[in-house]
Amino acid sequence: MSKSHTQNVSETQPKSNAIEWLALIDEQFRKQDYHQARNLILKALLIFPNYAVLLDRLLMVDPHWSKPIVSRGIHLAIPTESDFSFLQQCYDNEAFMQQLLPMGRKKQSAEAILHALKKSEFSVAHYRSMHRIIKKAVCSNLEQPLAQFNLKPIGLASLVDIQIAHRRAELLIGIPDQAERQRATAVVMMLIMDLSFNQIGLHKLTSLVLANNPHSQRSTVAIGFTQEGLRRQHLCDPQTRQWMDCYENGIVADDFYHNPVIARISRRLIGRNITVKPV
Repeated sequence: MSKSHTQNVSETQPKSNAIEWLALIDEQFRKQDYHQARNLILKALLIFPNYAVLLDRLLMVDPHWSKPIVSRGIHLAIPTESDFSFLQQCYDNEAFMQQLLPMGRKKQSAEAILHALKKSEFSVAHYRSMHRIIKKAVCSNLEQPLAQFNLKPIGLASLVDIQIAHRRAELLIGIPDQAERQRATAVVMMLIMDLSFNQIGLHKLTSLVLANNPHSQRSTVAIGFTQEGLRRQHLCDPQTRQWMDCYENGIVADDFYHNPVIARISRRLIGRNITVKPV
C-alpha cells in the first residue's frame, strides 16, 4: 500500500477525540489545502458541534469570504491577476494610501501584490484579511438594444486585522476619485456590513479615521458606527513626521440589527433591509 493511500485512509478513520481531529485539520492548514481542511472540520463538528476551536477554524475557511457581492451595478470582486495594474496604481498613489491605510503599513512591492493575488481565495486563512476590488458596471455601447456592460475598477474594500476568536475585523474602504466616492461608498458600506454580520457572523467591525479628515468621521458615525475613542498622537505622518490623532469607531452586531438608519439606507441603496437578522 502506497504512502499517499495510507494517509488518505487514516484521514477517513473516526478520531477518538477533538484533539486528534485538530491535529489532522491543522496539518491541512500547514499544507495550505484549505478545501480539505474545511471538509475535515465539518466532519469533526458532527461529533463535537460546539467545540470552540473547531468553530474558529471553520470561520477561517468560510466560503462566504470568497463569494461574489453584487448590488445595483456595484461589484465587490475577488482580486485576480488581471487586477494587478489597478492595484499597483492604488499603491503608487501615496495620498490615497495614506487615507486608506493610516496605520503606516508598508508599501507593497509588485511581487508581494502578485503573490497575494494567487492566494485570494482563502486570504483569511492565509493572511487574516479579505480584499475586494470595487467595480461598477459601465455601459459600453448605449446604441445597442441590449446594452453591454463592462466592469470598471474604482476602489478598494478590505477587512483587515481579522481576529478569529473575537469575531472582529477592521473595515477599510477607499475610492480615489471623489465623484465615484460620493456615489459608491455608502453602497459598499452596506454590502460589507451585510457580509460581515449576516453571512460571516462577525460580532464587531471597527474603523480608524484620521482626525484631520472630519468629513470621513462624520460619515462613519452617521452610517451607524459609534465613536469609541480618540487616539491622541497615535500615528506619525511619514512625509511631515508630524504626530496625528485618529478616531476609533466601532459597531457591534446588536447595534447593527437595531439601527433604523442602516435599515433605511440599505432599503434605498441595495433594495433590502440588511438589519433583518437571518433565521
